[in-house]
Amino acid sequence: MGWLQSTAIDLSDSSVGGSFSGKSCISSEMELTADDSGLHFKVGVAEKMYEKDSIQALRTIRENNNLPALWTLQLKLDNDEWVDILESYDENSLLNMMNGIAAKLLLPLKEHTGRLVRRDEHGMGVVEQLARYPDRWPRPERLPSIQFGFRKGVNSVYTTIPTRSTQSALAFFWVSLMFSFGIGISMWYLRTIGDKDYNQLIWVFLFPVLTIAYWLIFNSNTGQLESRHRLNISATNISLQAKFLGIIPLKSKIWNLDDFVDIDADENGRLTLFVGGRRYSMKMHRREAEWFVGEVATQMEQLMVDRINDARESMNLELKEAFKKFDSNNDGNLSTEELEAAIEEFGIGLSKLQMKVLMRDIDKDSDGKIDYNEFVDRFSSIDSNEGTEEE
Repeated sequence: MGWLQSTAIDLSDSSVGGSFSGKSCISSEMELTADDSGLHFKVGVAEKMYEKDSIQALRTIRENNNLPALWTLQLKLDNDEWVDILESYDENSLLNMMNGIAAKLLLPLKEHTGRLVRRDEHGMGVVEQLARYPDRWPRPERLPSIQFGFRKGVNSVYTTIPTRSTQSALAFFWVSLMFSFGIGISMWYLRTIGDKDYNQLIWVFLFPVLTIAYWLIFNSNTGQLESRHRLNISATNISLQAKFLGIIPLKSKIWNLDDFVDIDADENGRLTLFVGGRRYSMKMHRREAEWFVGEVATQMEQLMVDRINDARESMNLELKEAFKKFDSNNDGNLSTEELEAAIEEFGIGLSKLQMKVLMRDIDKDSDGKIDYNEFVDRFSSIDSNEGTEEE
């Protein structure tokens, strides 16, 4: 069983001490430390340790038939047994705790959201994963049933992904709203018995307005009533704009592309977008989720190509002229160093990791060089962002 049920988890990552630690408390304080020797727990006078070599993996699961929602952190021992470590009502903190432990002990992890992280992927964002492990980003064909896709914007691509509000939070919202209307109507009726004072109608709206205000504050902290997120990706930034209850547009959140931590889908079609410290999860058909993950990778690569093409066109250079200008030693091939030098010289604004992704994308025969035919094939291709999008 888990050590205790927690509603608040304080995390710290100490590079000096070389450990990851967390604290939580309801009836007694729990201390957790992950270091080179393993995982240590202390609750009051009770202590427990799992040696590093005995832990095979970590995962979180959601407890069924539990309101409010409760999540459990489990570890897998070398005998293939899953052991409950901690139960928490704080989903995000529990997931961040698991990430910290797994990164310190270099363990694979699986989130209940559908996100999977291998031992060698800790600390990497999407761009670095694309650069280092391109074979892990399959590009399946688009299914005719998919009703959303990317469209081209100004130096960016965008789509509206069919995220959905948390069902339990949504149910509580509508119940509380109907209840507040009932209270308001009752107050109006009691105050107008024998007196037709229509100014008292304010009571019908006052309690619902206060209820909606409360849920807006609740949503700003949890995001559980957000849905239909509009995703916008450029070569430097990523942004999300959610809709409250799927209707009211909220303020866009913008992050540097380095804050785009992960996008993943599990075998059941659960898709997770992890950006800016928050996870946005949704349920899709398995093949739709797989297509979307691959399409994000494809669109990010295309944005890098577009940046170079825009710079080339602004200088009125044809493809052959641009290739010669990039090929500084005139050997008929572009090396990684030549491509990086050209991108830096023309102020295209791609990071070294993005350059590595671009090089791998263009170099189809994987010989470490870009020949003229590969250059022309990639930079003369017309990007087709024609996916339909439900608004």
